[in-house]
Amino acid sequence: MQVIRDMDWCPRPSQGSVVTVGAYDGVHRGHRAVMAEMHRMAAQLGAATAVVTFDPHPAMVVRPESAPKLLTDLDQKLELLRETGVDHTLVVSFDRERSQESPADFVRGVMVDCLRAKAVVVGEDFHFGRDRAGSTTMLRELGEAHGFDVHGMALVQQQGHGETISST
Repeated sequence: MQVIRDMDWCPRPSQGSVVTVGAYDGVHRGHRAVMAEMHRMAAQLGAATAVVTFDPHPAMVVRPESAPKLLTDLDQKLELLRETGVDHTLVVSFDRERSQESPADFVRGVMVDCLRAKAVVVGEDFHFGRDRAGSTTMLRELGEAHGFDVHGMALVQQQGHGETISST
């Protein structure tokens, strides 16, 4: 797995990539379901796989008083991601400036310019960009404009409990 911590060193895979985006704290069963779909789509499209994650967790910047306690630190998260067989992991440095980025600018800079996305796989409750203004619906619209498909996956339920699997 290639870990990219500097946007100046984007991989720009010639075959494009199938991307997933999230905090990926703990890399739990729900995350692994998203990654399995990412790998399936990448094999079908002949594309690389790429995870976009953040350091620090965005909540620590935008709402530190209510940020969740993390299950893993960055090194542990990267090791868990490596175990999934992903080709590239882009660690986006998250700060006040990044928190003000519009959803459209994030998509253009990260998914289009850096990773050459052919498809993006996210949970159906995915939000991104300034004030979490971006949604899976907006991502689909941006995907149409930039030439990539978006697959919003249903959240994984914990068997026997009916609760959604989540890092929180």
